[in-house]
Amino acid sequence: MRKTVAFLAILAAFLLDAFVFTETGAVRSFMPEALTALFVSFGVLTGVAPMALAAVIVGAIEDIMFNGILGISSGTLFLAVVVGALFYNRFYADNAIIPSLIAAALMFVKEHIVLVVVLIAGGRVTDYFSILIKHILPASVLTGVLCLFIHFVLKKTLFTAEWRRDIDHLR
Repeated sequence: MRKTVAFLAILAAFLLDAFVFTETGAVRSFMPEALTALFVSFGVLTGVAPMALAAVIVGAIEDIMFNGILGISSGTLFLAVVVGALFYNRFYADNAIIPSLIAAALMFVKEHIVLVVVLIAGGRVTDYFSILIKHILPASVLTGVLCLFIHFVLKKTLFTAEWRRDIDHLR
């Protein structure tokens, strides 16, 4: 049951990134990344082992379908799981602020990597601070806010007390 719900969550986040949070679907030039927010939350809630391979596969599919460069999305999603898993089974893992800050920081780093790749490929940037203020920072903040929502939903649906083994209540 958990695997089915996790698969459906990944599929929903992928569809959100593919059709809603795109240049044609967005109202502005910035949009959050649902997959990054989802995999950070998965990392905090499940650890690195269950979701690392899924993050690489989904990221590679996203790179093949939508990006011209293979490895940026898969690397970011893998890093999202790994950094999120650093907070797995910690006393503050129930706090949704930690995953949202991680997601915002990863989005900030990813957008800078994409900017560097564009510059290496021969693109021109007229004003870095304009791109930072109008695109990178709002996209990072929106990804963090989306991660708050995703973390609350996953915690309430997938990771309730019945799903986890409780050592104090073993029979």
